[in-house]
Amino acid sequence: MGRSNKIRAILWISLIMCLGSGCAKPILWPEGPVRSAVLIPFFVRTPSEPGKMFAEDPMSGHLFVTGEIVPNARRELTDLLYEKLIDFPQLRLVPLREVERTMKTGDFARDPIGSAQKIGDAFGVDGVVLGWVFRYEERIGSAISVERPASVSFAIHLFGVKEGRILWRGIFQETQQPLSENVLRLTAFLRRRGAWLRARSLASVGMDEILASFPAPRERLEPEGA
Repeated sequence: MGRSNKIRAILWISLIMCLGSGCAKPILWPEGPVRSAVLIPFFVRTPSEPGKMFAEDPMSGHLFVTGEIVPNARRELTDLLYEKLIDFPQLRLVPLREVERTMKTGDFARDPIGSAQKIGDAFGVDGVVLGWVFRYEERIGSAISVERPASVSFAIHLFGVKEGRILWRGIFQETQQPLSENVLRLTAFLRRRGAWLRARSLASVGMDEILASFPAPRERLEPEGA
């Protein structure tokens, strides 16, 4: 087997193992806390050619195993991430409606970095949060028995407006498995409540895991005179 074929084989095995067992990998280059941000609605990423099983993350170049993406995936993921970011006590988040009125989807498709810089400057924020979904397959069955488990794959990036580059990245890929098939993931099994989750619930767990390292202050400000 040639060197290039070996590399492809290793990449394939790694991606399949990650998708099967689940992974949530935050990558952080701390430059100081982010105190204001714009959240851009999620984008759908599919293979560039028919028949391919992988799609490239436009912000990092990482390859993701792709799959079915249900029609409401973008809205569900965007609303879910907005709800979680707004809970950061010292993070000023621009309302989604204002962002959606301002942004041009085509610009982000052509030049995500340049577009993030432009919209970040326009709103005067520290960071721009962008996400891509590669797989969002809904569970077929019930919470106690499934024909097909939910499968979710997405990447979230934080672009630093002042720095002009990506400051943080979170990656989540998981096809839910029962504990009997992966006893090494007891903690993950318990976090998923020991049940077969719907895609939105699985995505919510994944976001909680990767946002644990999101570089925004977590402490609440004490009121003056307290």
